[in-house]
Amino acid sequence: LIFDETRRLASRLVPTRFGAAGPIGMYDWSEDNSAEIQRGWILQGATLAELAEQLGLDGATLESEVARYNGFVAQGSDADFGRRADSLVAVDNPPYYALRLWPGLNNTMGGPRRNAKAQIMHVTGEPIPRLYGAGELGSVYVFYPQGGANLGECIAFGRLAGEQAARLQSWG
Repeated sequence: LIFDETRRLASRLVPTRFGAAGPIGMYDWSEDNSAEIQRGWILQGATLAELAEQLGLDGATLESEVARYNGFVAQGSDADFGRRADSLVAVDNPPYYALRLWPGLNNTMGGPRRNAKAQIMHVTGEPIPRLYGAGELGSVYVFYPQGGANLGECIAFGRLAGEQAARLQSWG
């Protein structure tokens, strides 16, 4: 992630509604990202070429790519990725920063409650007739385990939901 001083000062780079910097309190990310710069998590360069050197990239290529992107910002149209005009913000206020990004976990938590028969529960605690859930919809996990754990939940509750639905006399 390449950004400039304007973005750094705008707000935290990470969400605080969920995740390690959120309610579970594993890390309190600084409001202006300055503590993370001091920790070395965010790299800083006075110029794009200096930042590129820290990243092991060619400085001229990074400068060219940022100039191309800034041109799209000026035009209000992203020809490379089709981003909405209101999501385009120039990267033109030094110093420049980079945050190394890594593949991570994408997960859906929450949703309706379900019982051991995969029935979706009304807020009163009673099952809603003919309504079932499986997988992450109403997940049994509070903090989601890694490594495809939702597959087991999909299979188990999918089977339970199918068995329950097959026992119904009619769908009317």
